[in-house]
Amino acid sequence: MMRSSFGVMTALLLLSGCGVGEPDHVKSPDQFIAEQDQEGAQQVAAQKQHEGSREAPTETEDEKLREWDDKQATLELKRAARSAETCPESVTEKSPKGMATVTLVFAKDGKVKDSKIDDVYAEKAVGTCVLRAMGSVIVPAYKGDEHTVVWEIDLKGGKQKHSGPQGGDKSE
Repeated sequence: MMRSSFGVMTALLLLSGCGVGEPDHVKSPDQFIAEQDQEGAQQVAAQKQHEGSREAPTETEDEKLREWDDKQATLELKRAARSAETCPESVTEKSPKGMATVTLVFAKDGKVKDSKIDDVYAEKAVGTCVLRAMGSVIVPAYKGDEHTVVWEIDLKGGKQKHSGPQGGDKSE
């Protein structure tokens, strides 16, 4: 009997000591709105404090556009030229061996808008192959006007390849 009364007493003490922590009074609608406004103001202040941090981008996509990037464009054009140099071996139609001049017009989005090749290769399968290889070049998008590039492609065959910007490579 002593044991059960001790358990009941312990339970009553624990329950009476464990209040829910409810406020002494019920909040009025005005008090509730004022509390919500205060929390909102704290959030806005915290957001302003973190403005410009890594989470919030400081530049838009349009602002990130730069001027024409000669270095990157040359890199991409050299890659495409290596592919275009294989065109005489990849087509069955005979074509004259020599240097072909390709003119590429790039749109602001970095894609080739228009491409032309010398008249000697224009209506031939090798010319179509070269234009397909060079026309697939994509450079970084840029701001400003359309950009025209004139590039020479070595279609002589053999081991020595001399493709590059018309007039030779600037770095040589």
